[in-house]
Amino acid sequence: MCLAFADGHGFAFEVSEEDEGNGNHVLGSWFRMMRAAIRRALEAASGTAVVRFGQLKEASTWGTPMALHDGLRETHPIRVDAGFEGNPAVEGGAWRPSDGGDDGLVHLRFAAGTEDLPLHVHEFSDRLLVVTSGIGLFHYLPDARNSRELRSVVVDAGDAVLFTRGIVHTFTAPLNDLTLLSYHSPFLELDDQRQFTIPRNLQTGRYAWSPACLLPRGEYAGVNNVALVA
Repeated sequence: MCLAFADGHGFAFEVSEEDEGNGNHVLGSWFRMMRAAIRRALEAASGTAVVRFGQLKEASTWGTPMALHDGLRETHPIRVDAGFEGNPAVEGGAWRPSDGGDDGLVHLRFAAGTEDLPLHVHEFSDRLLVVTSGIGLFHYLPDARNSRELRSVVVDAGDAVLFTRGIVHTFTAPLNDLTLLSYHSPFLELDDQRQFTIPRNLQTGRYAWSPACLLPRGEYAGVNNVALVA
């Protein structure tokens, strides 16, 4: 299985038939791949906040994103609660690495019709999300201080979005349930008040989405290094 980004960088791990019954092994491989991707993005960013888009490629009988997600939940059960990021329509639960790392992998599900999760920022962690089923929209502000241009990208199964701390963003799921595996580095408990922040200017500003803001599939492949003005 390979996580590939449009800038040519790829991060891979193998899932054998023997591993498919061993959730811990697959989970450990997933953590190693996510860590490498985040590390590479931070090195390339040189201190600026960035957004990158990619794809999770199939490479095994556990290779479909949905099968991977379901397999992890079956072999490594976790507690799942509604109300992630203050929204009752969003559920979440977390896996932690067995090697004692400070990161985490979060199961997320946005219920169909979720369109009211406000734009927000993760100030204390970087994120890498892989859509495992459904279809939705990832909305983000490439320049939250100097512009109100809200960009929106359609995401569905296999799509990956990597963004470093400081990127103003949100997800919507207008048509059906949207499920994701969300890697957090470092991990904060899901009920931690530092989990997300709604900046003051977003509380008073009008950052409305419109179809004109939508970046059609195929046209956002080059949107890999979007600097956020501090």
